[in-house]
Parts: sequence; C-alpha cells; structure tokens
Amino acid sequence: MGANETVPTYHSFVDGCYLHQDAYGGAATLVSFHLLRYALFTLMLVVVGPFTFRIVAAFFDLERDFKSIADHFDDVTSGLIYSYILFTLGNYAHTFSWVTLVFYFVGLLCFCVLVELPFMRVSLNGWRSWSTGAWAVNLGGLALVLVAAGFHIRWAYLAGILQWYLPLFVLATASVWSTVFVKRLQHHCIDNRPEGLGIERRTRRAALILFTRRSAKARRQYQAEQANQLEQLRQRAEQYAANTAAATPSSLQPADNGNDDLAIGDLDIRRSDSQGLSEGNLGQNNTSRSLLNMPIEPNHRERIDSLTHEQKNELIEGKLKNLHYLNVQTNGPLPLHRLNLHLHHWQIFYILAFFTRFDEFASKMCAGVVLGIFTQGYAAYGFDPMVERKC
Repeated sequence: MGANETVPTYHSFVDGCYLHQDAYGGAATLVSFHLLRYALFTLMLVVVGPFTFRIVAAFFDLERDFKSIADHFDDVTSGLIYSYILFTLGNYAHTFSWVTLVFYFVGLLCFCVLVELPFMRVSLNGWRSWSTGAWAVNLGGLALVLVAAGFHIRWAYLAGILQWYLPLFVLATASVWSTVFVKRLQHHCIDNRPEGLGIERRTRRAALILFTRRSAKARRQYQAEQANQLEQLRQRAEQYAANTAAATPSSLQPADNGNDDLAIGDLDIRRSDSQGLSEGNLGQNNTSRSLLNMPIEPNHRERIDSLTHEQKNELIEGKLKNLHYLNVQTNGPLPLHRLNLHLHHWQIFYILAFFTRFDEFASKMCAGVVLGIFTQGYAAYGFDPMVERKC
C-alpha cells in the first residue's frame, strides 16, 4: 500500500462528508452527511412529524385529506427521497440540533392553527379573491421571509459563498417559474401540434427510413445474385450445347455410300436434341428472368421489387400513426390536456429549507419553522403536483 493511501475506517464510512473542524459549520460545503443525524432528521421529518399532525388533526378535526394505508405508504417513500436530498444539500449534517427539533414542532402546530382561521382558508391560486385579513397575514409572512433572507445573505457573504448562494437559490426556484413556460408550451401543442413536439415521431421516422433503405438494398443485392446465377446457368447450358454439337461429327465414320443418308440423319437428330436442350435451358432462364423482373404475386413483388418513393412514404406514415404507447388507443388522439398551475405551500418552504444552512441560532430556528410548514403541507394533502390537469 502506498504511503499516500488512506485506509477506510468506521468513522470515515459513517461520516466521511462531515467536517469536524469548520469555522462556518459546514456552510461552505455543498454536500455533507452524518449517518446518526440523518437517521434522526428522517425520523422527525417522515415519521414523527406527519404522525403528530394526523393525530392532532383528528383530535381537533382540522382540514385535511383522507388517506388510505397506500397513501401513507406513498408519503413515506416520497418523504424518504425528499428528506435525503434536503439533508445532504442543506447542510443538516452540521446544523441539525435540538433548536431545529423544537422549532420544527412550533412551526408545524402554529401553521395548523393559522390555516384554520376562517379568512385563511384560501389557496395561492385564488389570490384575486383574498380578503383583507388573508392579505395582511400573507404579506406579514412574506415580510418575515424577506427579513430572514437578508440575514442569511449576510451569513453567506461572511462564509465566502455568496457567489454560489444566490445563483443556487435562483436555480432552486426554477421548478416554480419554469412551470409558466411548460404550460404555454403544452397549450401551444394542443392548439397547433396535436401530435406533440414530435421528437419521438422524428426519431421513429428516421429509424423507419433507415430500415427501408436497408431492406431495398438487400432486395437489390438479392436480385443481382439471382441474375448472376441465371447468367452462369445460361453460359453453362450454351457451353454444353456447343460441346455436344462439336463432338457429334467426329464420332460418326461413314462405312459406305449407302449409309451416308443414315449418318447424316443421325447427325441431324443429335443436333436437334442438342439444340432442344440448349433452347430448353434458355427457355427456363427466360422464365426465371421474367419471374424475377415481373412477379405476379403481391408478396413476391413486395419482397423482390424495390419500393418507390411514394410507397416508402405511405409505409412509413402508416406505421407512425400507431406508435407503441400503452395509454393511447389505436388511431386515437394523444392524451394532451390543458393545465393549471397550483403552487403549494409545502413546495415553497421545501425550497427555503435548503438555504437555512448556517450554524447560527436564528438560522436553525428558521430551518425548524420551514420544515414544520413543509410537513404540514404534505401530511395534510400529500405531495400534490405543481402542474395539474385543467378540469
């Protein structure tokens, strides 16, 4: 083993991405992991938090969706994915502590009370019809978020990561503002391109053109081979007839004048037989050649003849009408639907939870609050999509 090689140990396996000595508490590290803290973090975010909400919601009959066992299972499996990404990229390996845990339940329970207020039973999509109270609460919450963002930007500057912090925030919010372009593109396809963007159709068309050309090339090669074989057969038949005709006079020796007529008659008979053989072979050759060039049966014509350009296009277009989509009926339209954009509060606070990454009491407190609101959203309604089908 080389002098510079490091032997893996138990601690390097468990917390290999954890910085024990860091002046900024791991804030300047994009990826970090600690096994024990990850287990506690996931237990809080995926098991204890949602279970607490469902118990409290059942006790006070709070607003929520009914969930079957399968729905809860889907929430757990999706929550494991969300929690792992958030933990490793949100620096919770360094910042997760009792402060985060306490304010997690504060945020979870306080938001449960807040959304039960009569004027707060609104959605973000219906902002045009908000009451004065709803506007006041939401604008107050936005002001608190902006104040907290100012402190976090300052801490990012002190940690020397501001040049990464702000661009990554814009990138993280791309899942929100990019949905506007997705909706417009979807509606453009419905109005102007009912077959969709056509990327898969173009790919399949290219494959069919390639296969058709290769099939035509193979048929031409087959025709050439057949013609060559028939030409060889014709040459052999002519050579055989010529050899037979040349050998016949030398084998006839007339004994006397009285047998001249017999010998000549025998020679004529053999010549006629040879000519008949040659003509018979040539006749077969002509028959085979006619079958090759002008087949009568359609299946022979399709196999042997080269397709014209129009025939190729007709064949390709026919196959493109029914691509192998399991959710599309034969000769039926593609399932394109108009969309609505529905931004859920759990999606907003999940994004914010990536940027409360500093080893400061206020940052840990903010992390707990946003994680609690995130949990309330998916525990009550599930991981609903941001882009929904328009009814």
